[in-house]
Amino acid sequence: MAEGMKATTIVGIIIALLIGIGIGYGVAMATIPRAPPPAPPAPPAKEVKIGVILPISGALAATAEDLKRGIEFAVSEINEAGGIKSLDGAKIKIVYGDSEAEPSIGATEAERLITTENVVAILGAYQSSVTKTVSSVCERYEVPMVNPDSTSPDLTERGLKWFFRTTAHDDPFCKQHFEFLDWLKSEYGVNITTVAVLCEDTEWGMGCYDRWQKYAAEFGYEVVAAITYHRGATSLDAEVGTLKAANPDVLFVAAYVTDGILLQKTFKKLDFNPKAVIAMDAGYINPAFIEETGELSYYVFSREVFNWDLFEVVPKLAEKNAEYKAKYGVDFDGNSARDYTGMWTLYWALEEAGKVAKPWEDLKAFRKALRDALAELEIPAEELIMPWKGIKFDENGQNILATGIIVQMSPEDGKYHTVWPREIATMDPIFPMPTWAERE
Repeated sequence: MAEGMKATTIVGIIIALLIGIGIGYGVAMATIPRAPPPAPPAPPAKEVKIGVILPISGALAATAEDLKRGIEFAVSEINEAGGIKSLDGAKIKIVYGDSEAEPSIGATEAERLITTENVVAILGAYQSSVTKTVSSVCERYEVPMVNPDSTSPDLTERGLKWFFRTTAHDDPFCKQHFEFLDWLKSEYGVNITTVAVLCEDTEWGMGCYDRWQKYAAEFGYEVVAAITYHRGATSLDAEVGTLKAANPDVLFVAAYVTDGILLQKTFKKLDFNPKAVIAMDAGYINPAFIEETGELSYYVFSREVFNWDLFEVVPKLAEKNAEYKAKYGVDFDGNSARDYTGMWTLYWALEEAGKVAKPWEDLKAFRKALRDALAELEIPAEELIMPWKGIKFDENGQNILATGIIVQMSPEDGKYHTVWPREIATMDPIFPMPTWAERE
């Protein structure tokens, strides 16, 4: 019995010790502060998708890069400043569509961006012919489209309700060219009686073709040649040969960048010497054109909506151009500045639409609110880098406060300088332009 009692006692002691150890461990653990549970992941930042359609591949790829710079510079400024405040600081996200410079592909890309990517609006599409098909798709789906750079007058004469163009168009631009010619005749005492027209054969080019001839008749100039060609031609010798035989005092040109480069080289090769060449911007203001043609582009005039030298006219321009050049290594030009302005226009309307609806709650209602905001938008001149009176759309979606200027390529620095209107000119025109022989 004693031995049994001893064994039982030993077992009890061991059990008591184990229980004590467990209790002690529990007490000790209870006194050690525990790490707080991990915080739940932050909700993803809200985004507002904007579709952008440009000719990213193909012959106009260099132009698309120029346009993209302007858009992306604006988006970076907007997002870094806190995004769209009325939409809880949502950031703008660009979703690109590549038109490949073809109207039918542009339309297909617009449908993809609207139905698959669920963009709230579309910006683009540079070429008037592509903008025409894209805007038709937007109208059908009731999606706002902001167009910064297509200038065919017909685009805002179709009764569309969802299309808004910030730039002026080619009817007033063409009229301005003849006002400029009248001034040149009076100021320089040079006889100008004949003109010729050379245009690529798309929506934009044919709009210029018609308006130049319309205003030539109105201002009393004889059109001695009116020629169209197909974009991307490998040779323009025949067309320039016809121009040389017609011997106009002034040539008007509507060409995209690769054609503009080819034309300047062909003018020299065939020794074509009008008193002035006046381009309808597009290819003639592209950095690739200026780089490729070099001295061949000296003395050329071009219609513009913007120029880098208007610092005194546009208060914001000096600061913004310096920031842009620091980032991209080039000055703003008419292409990048127009698309920069188009993106900011869309942002201002997004802020107003966000007070009415949220895209993540009801996308259709938000698109309608955005359309209404664009229709009522009024932006003063001091908010822009453009030499415009502001932005205000008429019932057709046309900005009635946009205007044009005329610039000339200076042989002094190889840059365009503003020559018209005279009240904002930074250089006197060089006219007539020297012949090719006189330049050598």
